[in-house]
Amino acid sequence: MSPVKVIEKFLLKECVSRGENGKYDSCIVCASSVVWRISSLFPESYVVANGAAQVFPNLATIYYAVRELKVPLVAIVGSTSVELEHFIEIHLQSAEFEFKLLRKTYEENAEILLTMYEDRKLFNAALMELNIDSQIEKLLSLSEFSEPVKRGELAVCGLVLDEALVYGDRVGFYLINCNGIKDPEEIRSSELLFQIPEAVRKQKIKRLHLQF
Repeated sequence: MSPVKVIEKFLLKECVSRGENGKYDSCIVCASSVVWRISSLFPESYVVANGAAQVFPNLATIYYAVRELKVPLVAIVGSTSVELEHFIEIHLQSAEFEFKLLRKTYEENAEILLTMYEDRKLFNAALMELNIDSQIEKLLSLSEFSEPVKRGELAVCGLVLDEALVYGDRVGFYLINCNGIKDPEEIRSSELLFQIPEAVRKQKIKRLHLQF
């Protein structure tokens, strides 16, 4: 599609307001390519997006959601359809900042992951999990986030939108990290998630890469 056609689409788009927005129930940090799905499924979420679900360039915005919007949940959401190596290959000075945590995660884990997962789809999913882990670790290293988590006022979790059908046979969300806990069994048995039916916890809390 040509640029002028895209401009025309913006100008002619009928914008129907849903009315005044209610209270936000979460801050979702996600990959830009899945924003359309996230915003349509979770309209009450305050969405922060970039190429690879990175918190580093958006820390102030996420903190704004926690402090001013009083969201009880910050969710880092990746997708198995996003190929993370593409972002590692961007050679721009700004990319060194935006993908700082991703680059570090890749440099520390790519070699061993490649020996464990010959299937590139599995390799990418495992890397996505470790990427999400590093984003959560960054948030929890800051008192602005760790203190409300300790008080039970905030939860920080990591989810994967499985568009490549790595975790199951249908597209869906899987919880892989909860407040820094990565062991699925430990997450399932946590007091925080006790009200979620056991069948749901068993099916939807899982990881591909279990070596922490």
